[in-house]
Amino acid sequence: MSAVVIGARGTIGHACAEQFLTRGESVFALDILDPEIAGTTGVVVDVTDRASANRALSLAEQHSPITALVYAAGVNATGHVDSINWEDYDRLMAVNLQGAFHVGAALQAACRATPRSAGSVFISSTAGLVGEAGGSIYVATKFALRGFVESFAAEMAPLGARANTVCPGNVDSVMLTRLAEQIADRDNTTPQAILDSLAASSAFDRLITPAEVAVTCVWLCSDQASGISGQTIVVDGPPA
Repeated sequence: MSAVVIGARGTIGHACAEQFLTRGESVFALDILDPEIAGTTGVVVDVTDRASANRALSLAEQHSPITALVYAAGVNATGHVDSINWEDYDRLMAVNLQGAFHVGAALQAACRATPRSAGSVFISSTAGLVGEAGGSIYVATKFALRGFVESFAAEMAPLGARANTVCPGNVDSVMLTRLAEQIADRDNTTPQAILDSLAASSAFDRLITPAEVAVTCVWLCSDQASGISGQTIVVDGPPA
């Protein structure tokens, strides 16, 4: 059986691929560039291109039926609505949302052709639960992703498959560091001050680790979570 991780070059995607490996899965690691994760089969994919998404998932399916999939592809940008960079807008919508539709369609077609017990997880964010100033584009994509997954899960159930959303809080990652730099530049402060503030937003008073998110995603894809579908799981601890 095959486990597919889309966005495997990213911090969370990489952690998910490694977590699948610890469970003895045959892992296909997908990204816009070869993720080069030892023990996985690297596949180049552009999720914004439907044909590319179809080819990549077909490759994994031909090896063995896909029984687990994590959509961890995602990009971010910050800015107020009246100063939106519309190229950023198009890019976030294409990767964070349209790509999920492309991948979901390919997975659904495979499960329709050969029904199987399969679990999929699409990575949203706590920004997909509550809006925040300066994050309108990212927030919109992550709210929409949750709606997509709820509908997708209902369509997958008759095929024997499941889909859930995981909403990480502020994860210790390259993306968060870059975002902190952008916010600091916008608000005339320091990246470390922004990171400290983000960490303090959880009662844990720390950033979430990539492994904490990965363990949750891989568990949701497993038969141990066979009764869970169409749900949103938050990995952040209680709010501060």
